[in-house]
Amino acid sequence: MNRRQFLGTIGCVAVPSVAGCLTDPGTNGGLLEILLTTEPENATVVNATDARIRDVGPVQDGLREVADATNSVAEVEVTEREYETVAQVLADLPWYDRFDHDSNHISGVYFRYEKQVYVVVLTPFCTDSWVKDAESQRGEYGWGGCYDRAEWGYE
Repeated sequence: MNRRQFLGTIGCVAVPSVAGCLTDPGTNGGLLEILLTTEPENATVVNATDARIRDVGPVQDGLREVADATNSVAEVEVTEREYETVAQVLADLPWYDRFDHDSNHISGVYFRYEKQVYVVVLTPFCTDSWVKDAESQRGEYGWGGCYDRAEWGYE
């Protein structure tokens, strides 16, 4: 390997770490949180039977879980394989940002399920890799950042 090839190889490896890492939310899966709430005045509430969300298992499972539970929160672990699908579906639905409306309601995607209103957010699990950054952007489908899998008891 000559000097030019060596420098090219080193440059390709070093650029991602210098440029802020390769973003890959969901590389370790994530946590889908569903919370019982009330309907914000300016929110678009999507019916859980809507064709865009009807067949998304983790969301439907979480809505069923929280509707059947005595508490008002459900947490569903989303696998690496499921993450991209769930994230894409949620990103395509109306996002309610509490800061845009000076509201006390939670930011997220709002659903109506069995006459109740729920807010749903998806947060990726963090990664220990110095090359990959698993943090998500705020407002796409979640609050941004990432959760430590071990701290949440999903290890």
